[in-house]
Amino acid sequence: MSNDRARFLVEDFEKTVVEFIRRHGVTHDEYRVATDFVISEVQAGEASLAFDVLFEAEATDNANRGREGSIEAIEGPFYLPGAPMLEGPRFVMPQRPDERGIPLVFHGRITTAEGEPLAGVELDMWHADADGKYSQIHPGIPDWNLRGRFTSEADGTFEVTTIAPPPYEIPKDGPTGQLLSALGRHCFRPAHLHLKLRHPYFGERTSQLYFEEGEYLESDVANAVRDGLVLKPVLVEAPDRIKAHGLTESFVDARYDFVMSPARAASGV
Repeated sequence: MSNDRARFLVEDFEKTVVEFIRRHGVTHDEYRVATDFVISEVQAGEASLAFDVLFEAEATDNANRGREGSIEAIEGPFYLPGAPMLEGPRFVMPQRPDERGIPLVFHGRITTAEGEPLAGVELDMWHADADGKYSQIHPGIPDWNLRGRFTSEADGTFEVTTIAPPPYEIPKDGPTGQLLSALGRHCFRPAHLHLKLRHPYFGERTSQLYFEEGEYLESDVANAVRDGLVLKPVLVEAPDRIKAHGLTESFVDARYDFVMSPARAASGV
């Protein structure tokens, strides 16, 4: 972001907040409650959680306006760069030997809007475990558990085996949870997979995919579920298909095809 763009946004934000304070007669004590909340969120280790819950989806929607093909989604506060590159030929997300949860085979194809396959796309994926917890965020989970990078094949296809994540509740005992409670809102997010896709054709795109008929799709605390981001999972019980995927039990099959538009210049003023 350029200095001119940063200056424009900060000054307009300042004017907007000052107008808000005047319009509502915000007192100094009320102002200090707000600043204390921001400080307490950082001190509690929640970083940008409250801002992500309240505002990230709207900012992401702005980036999607006028975009052809697959839309972007929110990143959330739990992404970590540097996840391990998975080794093929069958990609499996890093997990504990006794990782709980139903196996999930996530696969699809990545193409241009004209249907040309995109080979060598890096997919950087992360998601919660069966308890709704993230490695390196919540204690007691091995580093990089259920975090990994893999690439699309020459025909644009990809496939990775992991576990199906559940809906989960964001921390309700910290500042963000207390704020949501005061607003009369629940703290639940629907089950989802996080991905970042990287390729010279389109740069970097962030996605978050949900599961059809899952809980909290209509009341996501982050208001981030969008048409075009919902998978249609199918439970597979056929022994031959289970064996073909190197599994020993029934699994959930979920497909998503990414249609990518070329990278475009960032907006500015």
